[in-house]
Amino acid sequence: MDFILAATLGILVGFLIALPAIILETSRRVKNLPLLVDVKIWRGYKLKEGEVFVVGLLLHLATSAAYGLFYVLFVKQNWLIITESPYSFMSMIFVAVLFWLFINIIIFPLIGLGFMGWKEERTAWFETLIALGVESALLWMLIQYYQPYYFLA
Repeated sequence: MDFILAATLGILVGFLIALPAIILETSRRVKNLPLLVDVKIWRGYKLKEGEVFVVGLLLHLATSAAYGLFYVLFVKQNWLIITESPYSFMSMIFVAVLFWLFINIIIFPLIGLGFMGWKEERTAWFETLIALGVESALLWMLIQYYQPYYFLA
């Protein structure tokens, strides 16, 4: 149950972070906003303008859900070696940095975006770093506000 909740909260926070990009992209006022990695080629297929946004948004939401799952896995396995304090701000930042490394070094090359996402965008590594930092801060605030009993270690 913790994993489902974590993934859901991750998607919710990821959606909140992406909301300005969704509004501005759909109104056709601004293109290629930061925080969403622009995937221009997917598995050899050159994506059209609208498809670039949709794939970038789906990648962002999948990353957000995976971060929530990744964090709960770290808490459940007692892998918070440095902070040893589950659901604290520093532990969430620590896991966000580890997850950022995992995404940029392993996941991006596996899905064809290249090391650090450089095949698609030179700033993809920075966009994912900022997105995960903001997400971890918002997730921490959400947990502090609601503090449900199942978040207590």
